[in-house]
Amino acid sequence: MCNVDLNNIPTKNLDNKRCYIFDDVSYYKVKGKKSTYYMKVCDYHKITIKQSAIILYEYTLNGLIQIKSYIKSIEFSDIIFIAPTIDKHFNMFDLEKI
Repeated sequence: MCNVDLNNIPTKNLDNKRCYIFDDVSYYKVKGKKSTYYMKVCDYHKITIKQSAIILYEYTLNGLIQIKSYIKSIEFSDIIFIAPTIDKHFNMFDLEKI
């Protein structure tokens, strides 16, 4: 379980984000032009402008499946960039808003 103090995150605006709960774990929906993923709330708060490895989740009929990816962000923005491997280009994604 992820413990995140939402009061100490000045760069992320969380007021308009929809949160999903699967198996008692909170996720944000990450939407792009061609695909949609779920990301753990605690993982979202660890994203920086430097690329890092992350596990995203895709919702299927059999439940959530894990997808290893790379992610980075822009300061003071909700836009994130995701790449399937380190040698592929990053695609722009956004968090689902209420």
